[in-house]
Amino acid sequence: MIRQGENLAPKIREVIAKYPPVKYVITQTARNDDGTDPFPPNRTEILVGLKDYKLWSDTIPKKELVRRIQADLERNIPGASFNAGQPIIDQVMEIVTGSAADLAISIVGDDLEMMRRKADSIAVIVKGTAGAASVNIEQEGTQAQLAININRENAARFGINVSDIQNMIEAAIGGRAVGTIYHGTKRYDMVVRYLPENRNSIDVIKTLQVPSATGGLIPLEQLADIRFVDGQTNIYRIDGKRMVTVRTNVHNRDQGSFVKELQEKIGREIHVPKGYSIIYGGQYENLERAGKQLLITIPLTIVIVFVFLFMLFKNMRHTFVTMSCMLMAMAGGIVALFIRGYHFNVSAGVGFVSIFGISVMAGVLLVSALNRELYKSPLTVRASVQKVAVDQLKAIMMMLIVAIIGLMPAALSTGIGSDVQRPLATVIIGGLTATLLFVPVVIPSLYYWLERKGHKPAGEA
Repeated sequence: MIRQGENLAPKIREVIAKYPPVKYVITQTARNDDGTDPFPPNRTEILVGLKDYKLWSDTIPKKELVRRIQADLERNIPGASFNAGQPIIDQVMEIVTGSAADLAISIVGDDLEMMRRKADSIAVIVKGTAGAASVNIEQEGTQAQLAININRENAARFGINVSDIQNMIEAAIGGRAVGTIYHGTKRYDMVVRYLPENRNSIDVIKTLQVPSATGGLIPLEQLADIRFVDGQTNIYRIDGKRMVTVRTNVHNRDQGSFVKELQEKIGREIHVPKGYSIIYGGQYENLERAGKQLLITIPLTIVIVFVFLFMLFKNMRHTFVTMSCMLMAMAGGIVALFIRGYHFNVSAGVGFVSIFGISVMAGVLLVSALNRELYKSPLTVRASVQKVAVDQLKAIMMMLIVAIIGLMPAALSTGIGSDVQRPLATVIIGGLTATLLFVPVVIPSLYYWLERKGHKPAGEA
């Protein structure tokens, strides 16, 4: 299997390297050199380095480039599946959640065969759900393995120790260090191992000669039961229990609604016995955790803003008028996400928290000016409100337009880290734009509506 993967690696590099934006391609078959990633021998990791965006001859987005490369690979190498990600985030997500996918649906229990059947059924459900992409099962299925079970009675009959047979098998098939070679300050193990043609066939392995106590050579097939069996290639665990994971990426849809729909389908169609469970992880796990934190952070932010505004104005009506800026800013942020085709994520959530504060600043500027003018001016309420609205328009425009222009590069960036910047900047720009358009009109109107009765111009008895 490793040999087959090695034969496919040059073809993979050739397919990817033909795209102009690609700078280099590196492939690695099976697990890495230090063995920290327990990958099976039929897995190949591909590291693709891209040129700087300004050097691209094609003006296509990176997502489109990845889609084309993935489709090209699947067309040229039938039967293989390809998943795309980023090196650092993939490593971090594999360490934190066990999977680098957007969503990992794990069945936890003990019976691997039953769990595999359930995972196959879940994979079918996931593939039929809108937004699913690159659906597969994380763990490979069973694979033919060479099993050598030593017959202890036969070994004893020939006067051969079990350890001698084990050492023979290890040395012939896997390789065994039998000595050390020193070259200056360097030290090398001297390993004994049969040539590939003498160990790559079960018929050849059966004829391996094991020396007996009398000096005779006994074929291995007389000392052990040698046959192929189906066995697990790798077994993943979580909290001491076995785990089989269905992984999928989510495209053109927000993860929250995707997972909610999937949970309903799986809960309706998949039933696991007592002692087994289905858990949802991957990057969705981080989104869910951050979402719970935002459910606390956003209301707390609103409460704190309300408290400080009330301390400033000492008037409930003026406090609520100022806080209405938040509604305008939130609506603008939602519309901006919709226009750019982005879904709500942690970055966008942070953007909403930010625009609450900035939009309230515009409201404070306007309401404070209205209060000062209203209680010192001999004009009517309507005239005072109109005067302040015109006078403060320049200040509000200067404050918001500078912030909008400053965030435009982040909203339009395509470089490293832009995936995090763009949703945040988009929300803030949308919120500030809505604030700029509506606050100079809505806030004075609300203020006038609340203050038009019962207020007398300055100097009247």
